[in-house]
Amino acid sequence: MKLRIKKPDDSNDYFETNITCATYNFREVMTVSYLRSAKDPIQAGLEAFWKDIISPRKSRRTYYNGFGYNFHHIVFIEGCPIVLSREGIRYQLNGKSYSLATICSALARITYKSCFEKKPDALLSALYATLNLPENVKYCIENRAPFHFFQDFEKQDVRLNVVQIDDKMLAMEISDGVWGEITPKQLDSYCNFYVHGKRRGSWKYLSPKSLYTRLMGREPTEAELKVMVAFLMQNRMQDIVDARALELVADMLVQHKGRLSAEYDNDGVLTNLFVRGKDYDWQLTNNRYKSGIQMVSTYVWQPVLEVIRDEDDVKIIKEKKMSEPDWRGPICIDNMADGSPLGDQFAARALALLNDSFTITIVNTIKRYLAAEPNEYRIDNDDLR
Repeated sequence: MKLRIKKPDDSNDYFETNITCATYNFREVMTVSYLRSAKDPIQAGLEAFWKDIISPRKSRRTYYNGFGYNFHHIVFIEGCPIVLSREGIRYQLNGKSYSLATICSALARITYKSCFEKKPDALLSALYATLNLPENVKYCIENRAPFHFFQDFEKQDVRLNVVQIDDKMLAMEISDGVWGEITPKQLDSYCNFYVHGKRRGSWKYLSPKSLYTRLMGREPTEAELKVMVAFLMQNRMQDIVDARALELVADMLVQHKGRLSAEYDNDGVLTNLFVRGKDYDWQLTNNRYKSGIQMVSTYVWQPVLEVIRDEDDVKIIKEKKMSEPDWRGPICIDNMADGSPLGDQFAARALALLNDSFTITIVNTIKRYLAAEPNEYRIDNDDLR
């Protein structure tokens, strides 16, 4: 089977890899789309693809009639051999039992990697490296573990540092300088509720006191609990994310001085970011009335192409003229996934538009706003204002 993975842009192009199996008939060609609602859209799309093949339970987004209830197949992803089997309710990968979610996650990562890496030994090494830690655990190490509790009848979403201290143990920072031990299996179960919202397992609806007791093996004193709650309040998720995003914008302004310029309101909120691209000048504005995937509006410094008609305003005369240049837009440019903070959306668009000669080729909505040739209309002053 040739598997085609849709690229996360407007190019309508695909990444490609080959999957074979001597004991099962795949289709000759299949296409996988990304899931925009997921934290990692391409990863989630590939996980759904493998789940439909391996699991006898079919979702609404069914890709294929799968392996069935009991099976034993050797599947090759670009020549990398992977033994997949199911007996009763147990799934196995290369002879070792894993959960269905862990297997689908590992196969998704290797499938995507095989689009760029064709050596079977390198793919097999990557597979085992992926299986050493569940996907949920890797997420917590990379992004901090989410946790929420209620303070004064208001829900507080926070993020907690997680580090791996040996092959079979991790540590989570739950108070100032206080780290509690948690196993990968326990953290995986914890994430089912705090990351995915699944109300199962024993790691759900934990209060700060319960979390402290579970990780430390004893109840906190009244003073320890007060310090813990204060620590958690300082690590509220939105505060951390917004602060990091604005730090990123500030770093970019220094790194690309002369090509980026920012404006802030009286409260210190970023309102405008001006970008000097390779071919055009751009303005990014804080769209205060929108959230989600379009918190930032994009404009380009261009004239309007005006068509000259005859006196009756019927026949188009071939000659055309340009109006005076102005900020044209807003141009529809969406984030792939929801949940990105304002600073990240400013930064992502600014980085793309610094290399606008390439971005124009993959974001189709930009082209209709470009009336003139590259570098024909540019803003003269250095501040791009």
